[in-house]
Amino acid sequence: MAGVILLTAMAAGGISLWLKRRREQQKLGTFDDNAQS
Repeated sequence: MAGVILLTAMAAGGISLWLKRRREQQKLGTFDDNAQS
């Protein structure tokens, strides 16, 4: 049970970090450069 809770927490944290990084890249205009490479 603890493993399920830990896995869920890690997944939620990872997704939130990914969304935050993606939003910052779009703001800076470097999102297209990263999509190509």
